[in-house]
Amino acid sequence: MEQINFNSNPFLLTIFALLPLFIFALIKRNIKSRKLNLPPSPTKLPFIGNLHQIGNLPHKSLYDLSLKHGPFMFINLGTTRYLVVSSSAALEEITKNHDIAFSNRPAIASLDPLKGNGKDMVYHPYGDHWKQLRKIGAIHLTNKNAVNRFHTMRDEEISNMMETINVSNVKGEEIDMSDMFNNVVTNVFHRSYTGSNKRDENTTKTFLDWDLKFKKLMGYFCVADLFSSLAWIDRFTGFTTLLKSTYSELDVFMEKLINEREKESFVDVLLHLRDNDKLDYDVKAVMEGTFVAAIESVALELEWLLSELIKNPEILKKAQEEVQRVVGTKSKISSNEIEQMHYLRCIIKETLRLHPPGIVPRQTSSKWIKLGGYDIPPNTKVLVNLFAVQRDPKDWENPDEFIPERFMEKNIDFMGNQGYAPFGFGRRNCPGMAYGIALLEEIFANLLYRFDWKMPDDSRPEKLSMDEVFQFVVTRKYPLRLIPVLRSGINE
Repeated sequence: MEQINFNSNPFLLTIFALLPLFIFALIKRNIKSRKLNLPPSPTKLPFIGNLHQIGNLPHKSLYDLSLKHGPFMFINLGTTRYLVVSSSAALEEITKNHDIAFSNRPAIASLDPLKGNGKDMVYHPYGDHWKQLRKIGAIHLTNKNAVNRFHTMRDEEISNMMETINVSNVKGEEIDMSDMFNNVVTNVFHRSYTGSNKRDENTTKTFLDWDLKFKKLMGYFCVADLFSSLAWIDRFTGFTTLLKSTYSELDVFMEKLINEREKESFVDVLLHLRDNDKLDYDVKAVMEGTFVAAIESVALELEWLLSELIKNPEILKKAQEEVQRVVGTKSKISSNEIEQMHYLRCIIKETLRLHPPGIVPRQTSSKWIKLGGYDIPPNTKVLVNLFAVQRDPKDWENPDEFIPERFMEKNIDFMGNQGYAPFGFGRRNCPGMAYGIALLEEIFANLLYRFDWKMPDDSRPEKLSMDEVFQFVVTRKYPLRLIPVLRSGINE
């Protein structure tokens, strides 16, 4: 038999010499992996991971899985692994001990165009550039001064909405409240962005038509989000082309807002700071991310607010009594009077608890983290399931019931603590929170003050469907249709 001469074969000699090092590295890696305490995970299938366990309502599927596997669990959606956070204690540990480590947002292929050139406010990685953008927003755009600056404009849009509702009241017609809320919220934000003195129905219709396409797009299956190596399939199916064309329409819409801007408007401030202070950010990308998120979240919460009150007529009556007691028979409701409506604010908080916009995506930093006794690898994608967090029975008695009174006893704000984070948490909570809350309160107070509400065809309130659909946010599956009835004793 011919013998192998290692001296005459340098390649074999090198392999033979390095073999102990390879064996040592494998042993070391195996020992390290055994020492790691990773979060539990449902049994996954090859290639698809845990996708077969996620239904049409991911927030509920993840909640059901967390009941078995705990408040920290790993799931695999395709080839991508996520850490799912599902309890108030888990979220509190993150916000208190690891806020910075959880301050990045993951790359999501279907939302990637909202980043513009990567210099936006919503999706930009945490760091000095993002801090600069957030500071600009806090000082010039989203604080209480900004809320007060646009108060007159909001009053005008709400008054226009009330007039439209009264026309339906006179005719005894039902109203698609979903459509009504989308229109008024879009009008408000359009005028806030441009500083326009009047509404533009064509602009509103253009955006809402786009928004309908956007929601449908978010309901499609994006292969790249789950199987990054198979992103080419999205090009083959036409999804990538549809994605680009849909976002290009939004780009044109934002260009129109820029051209229509007046002095001291949202857009004008952004452009002024960029050009005069030489700040490096993409104005259009900042606009797109905040505009879309603001309209989606405020409009959907108005739907859920009125839906819950129709389902609970005794709570509706109590809220109307408070508004009537504070306002009397005046023709307009002031911001000072809204501040006295404590029960109304409790209703808003309870609605946001039961119907948060969705699941908050984050991504950890480049370092290992110890969380809940588990070892969390660097750059882990995270899903904070607000549906589970805000229904944690350890914090909320009868968590599935609509009980606004619980907030009369609990002094809880919107900043993401005590198992309550409807606007996100930590450094990356919603920058437009103050504006969104002010708009919710003003619209809601006027709806209760001026009108009673009943379902068409004398349907019983308990028959009102509360079915959900998950697109960009969690919203009602069916439009909310109601008949307004003008309340007696109200001065016009």
